[in-house]
Amino acid sequence: MSDIQFALTILAVIIILIMIIFNWIRLIQYRKQNHAEKSFLYKDENGLSLEEKNPYDHDLSISEKYLLSNLPKDIYRDIDAIAFIRLNKATHATSKLNLRDFIELPHAHCFIRRNEDEWQSTEGLTGSASFDQILIAIQLVDRQGPISQAHTQTFRMLSEKTKNDLDGSLIWLSHSNIEEDAKELNQFCALVDHMMTLTLIPKNNGLFDNEKLIETLKTDGFKVNKDGYHEFKGRDKHPLFRVTSLNQQPLSFNLDPYIQGILFQMDLPLTLSCKESFDAMLESITNFQKELECMLVDSNKKELNVNHIERIRYQVEKIENQMVAKNIIPGSSCARRLFS
Repeated sequence: MSDIQFALTILAVIIILIMIIFNWIRLIQYRKQNHAEKSFLYKDENGLSLEEKNPYDHDLSISEKYLLSNLPKDIYRDIDAIAFIRLNKATHATSKLNLRDFIELPHAHCFIRRNEDEWQSTEGLTGSASFDQILIAIQLVDRQGPISQAHTQTFRMLSEKTKNDLDGSLIWLSHSNIEEDAKELNQFCALVDHMMTLTLIPKNNGLFDNEKLIETLKTDGFKVNKDGYHEFKGRDKHPLFRVTSLNQQPLSFNLDPYIQGILFQMDLPLTLSCKESFDAMLESITNFQKELECMLVDSNKKELNVNHIERIRYQVEKIENQMVAKNIIPGSSCARRLFS
C-alpha cells in the first residue's frame, strides 16, 4: 500500500468515527428532549406525573392521559367515575344527550366540546351547540355513603345509550369499576371523616358570663354565619372552626341566658391546613381561658393536660396526611364536594 492510499484510509476511518460520535450525541440530545417534553406535558400543578399520582390508570393511552390532565373545572378523577365519548362526526343534536335522565342522578355532570375547545357544561344549556366530544361524570361517594347500585346501573346505561344514539366510541377515564371503587373510597372517607371537638366549661362548676362571652367572641374575630354559628375564618376567608353550645347548636344568648359550656369544633376534611388550623384553634381557646376563667375538659369533665392535647394534634396531623396521600386535600374544592 502506497503512502497516499494509507493516508486516505486513515482519513476515511477518522471521518467514519466523527460521524458515529456526532450521531451518538444527537441521539442522546433527542432522548433528553423527548423525555423533557413528555414530563412537561403530563406534570400537574404539584409536579407529579399522572402515573406517579394515579398508578391505577397506567394502561391508559397518551391521548387518554391528556384528557385526564384537561378535565372540566370541579371534576376530579379521584372521586368521580368519568366516561369520555368521542363522536365520529360533529353534531348539534343536544336532544340526544339524555340530559333529563342525567339530571335525576345525584352528583352527575355532563360536558360537551368540539375539538380542543373548553368544556361546556350542559347544565342550563340553551340553543344549539356543535360538539364532537362528551364527558360524563358521577361522584362515587358523599357523606351519606357510596353511590347506589341502581344509580350505578342507570349511569352505565345512559353512557352506553348516549354513545349509541350519537354514533361514538366510549372510553372510561377513571373508576370504570364503579361499585368496587365506590366501596373502597367510602371506607377511606369513614376513616378520615371526623368532627374534632374540644369542650370549655367555667371553673368551679359555674356559668359563663354571657356579656363577657359575647365580647370575647367579637374580640377573637368570630363571625356569625348564615346558619347562626359563631365561625372563625382564616386569612383566605375559609372557615377553620366554630363555637357552639354543648348540644352542638348555635349559641343563643337570648334563649339560653345560663350557658354551662361551649364547644370548639373543627370539621377536619373541610379544613385547610388542619394542623395549622388546630394550632390556631388552641390559641383561641387559650384566649377564652384567660378572659372567661374556664378550662378545657374531656367528656367526663376532667381537665385536659398537655399530653392529651399532643395526642389530639397527632390524630389531626395523621388524618391530614392520609387525605393528602389520597390526593384529596383537606379543605379543597374536591374535599368539599366529597364531604358535602
